Amino acid sequence: MRRSIPIFAAIFLFMASALFAALSRPIASYDIKARLVPAEKKILGSEILTWLNDTDLPVSELRFHLYLNAFKNSRTTFMRESGGSSRGFKADKNNWGFITVKNIRIQDGDDLTPSMAFIQPDDGNADDRTVMKIDLPTPLPPGKKIAVAIEFTSKLPKVFARSGFAGDFYMVGQWFPKIGVFQNGAWNCHQYHASSEFFADYGTYHVEITAPEKFVVGATGKRNGETKNADGTRTYVHDQENVHDFAWTACPDFIEFREKYALAEPSVKTEMILLVHRSHVKQKDRYAQALRNGLEFYSRSYGPYPYETITLVDPAPGAMGAGGMEYPTLFTAGTTTWMPKGVRFPEMVTIHEFGHGYWYGMVGSNEFEEAWLDEGINTYSEIKAMAKYYGEDRSMIDIGGLKIGSVAYNRMSVIGSGRFDPIVKKSWEYISGGSYSLNVYAKAGLMLLTLEKWLGEEVMSRLMRTYFERWKFRHPTSKDFIHTAEEVSGKDLGWFFSQVLYSPDKLDYAVSGLKAEEIAAGEGLFDGRATEPPGKEEGGAPAKPAPKVYRNEITVARYGEWIFPQEILVVFDDGEKVRETWDGKDRWTRFVYQKTAKVVSAEVDPDHKMVLDANYANNSRVLELKRPAVVKAALGFTAWVQGFLSLISF
Repeated sequence: MRRSIPIFAAIFLFMASALFAALSRPIASYDIKARLVPAEKKILGSEILTWLNDTDLPVSELRFHLYLNAFKNSRTTFMRESGGSSRGFKADKNNWGFITVKNIRIQDGDDLTPSMAFIQPDDGNADDRTVMKIDLPTPLPPGKKIAVAIEFTSKLPKVFARSGFAGDFYMVGQWFPKIGVFQNGAWNCHQYHASSEFFADYGTYHVEITAPEKFVVGATGKRNGETKNADGTRTYVHDQENVHDFAWTACPDFIEFREKYALAEPSVKTEMILLVHRSHVKQKDRYAQALRNGLEFYSRSYGPYPYETITLVDPAPGAMGAGGMEYPTLFTAGTTTWMPKGVRFPEMVTIHEFGHGYWYGMVGSNEFEEAWLDEGINTYSEIKAMAKYYGEDRSMIDIGGLKIGSVAYNRMSVIGSGRFDPIVKKSWEYISGGSYSLNVYAKAGLMLLTLEKWLGEEVMSRLMRTYFERWKFRHPTSKDFIHTAEEVSGKDLGWFFSQVLYSPDKLDYAVSGLKAEEIAAGEGLFDGRATEPPGKEEGGAPAKPAPKVYRNEITVARYGEWIFPQEILVVFDDGEKVRETWDGKDRWTRFVYQKTAKVVSAEVDPDHKMVLDANYANNSRVLELKRPAVVKAALGFTAWVQGFLSLISF
């Protein structure tokens, strides 16, 4: 039931309005009432959407995302693309999901229901009903608002891809009719694809959630009211400004932990809310510490966390399909009943999903079209955070003698990958879900680490802070990131980004040849005189032999298509070290030294700036010595093993 906001809530909203006034302009704001009906796995809902035409063009129609219709049948675009499987979890074909819009009208005005139509702007699949349009009686002029009232029912699927139920656990995400983004004179409102996430405008959310009293409920934003109802339910009121989505969860087996978090520099004051399933409660402290680490790292690295709450949801056993997903001020983590401390999966997921609150939540990246702006930047951020708090060489695995860091973990995804897709591409146009993942997550994250090593950590830090501050609560593109990078670094980086973002090729430089040959004494005629055999010193003693002189050759090759300037470290047997540079443009180059010392080794990229290099094993070479065949074979096998290990780390 609807009820008035208590006085303290009104005061909160007034204070929040003042606090956030300069952060974003509300384009799409929602007043929603939702009732969970567990017996039917449904949410009965109504919403009033207030939408601002923040453009200089009149708008004659509205377009909405109806994401839950992706789970309506086997012929939707999501189900066709995914084959009914997401991240290893399969759809339950006895528990489909859908969203039904019962009616839609201008508030206190025209009924728009007769104009409802399903469209398929991406693929023309007539069986896909994840995008709906309605016609307006008259075009909405620039700068004007419209309020639309909608009644809807959402049936949750058995969870396998982000949203749904598992027993008495409910993860309610992408559950209400959500308006698309009108930009550049057209609606940006894509269908729900297997390899895409979401894109929406910022606004204010006021949501009333009613659920049976036994359920523990968590949701986006701050709880400003709670009422016990006569029918055995409770209604929870949540409010949040400057967000572009709203999600909630309910489960009777949650144990709720609340903890105040504060940071002096920069100033951060928030409340950590952990909803941990009772079967995982022993891992609560791991979750809590990882969340503290995330709050500190992102606040100090990019900008202070501005919201009053952050909620971590631990999915129930059997509901891991809902794990590892982000929503504004709320995210899902994931673990198992038994998880060794040295396997830092809960920590990584916690930090990664919290980090999405920055690159998806506060920086409104378009994940349909340029997913790397969220996933890749956040992978880069997660790698750095995990290294800081858990050790660079052991941030993912640290059990006995087995240590794997985040860089090695991500390199394993990229090594040997195909050359089908670039990083920047519409999410549903990659050749496969695997290609999407390795490009927008691992490859993009390692690309930014490579850029950091090229520019220097201090410059990269300023770049990232500037980008976050400039584009928070707005919708940047790849071009905006590139412009920021060039502005902050003072360098033309077109050569870098044109390759790593828009070309599907790879980076691979190698020392392809290394030899040292003694220059023998000359034989024959020189300047018309024959060479003389070695003579004797005065007194009949043999003459001292002249020092041996060697011709040393080092050949460096470019096996990949990407071109990067190179440094080469050459080491001689007298201890001398020489650094050479090469623009890396040709397919190969050769360095020749004539001297009394022999070359013993050479290495390209000795400072390991090229984190994206596809094959570390060929980056260095040691001069081969003549040995018996058996010894040579044994050493060759050892070198192969070492080379394989070097592929995933440095």
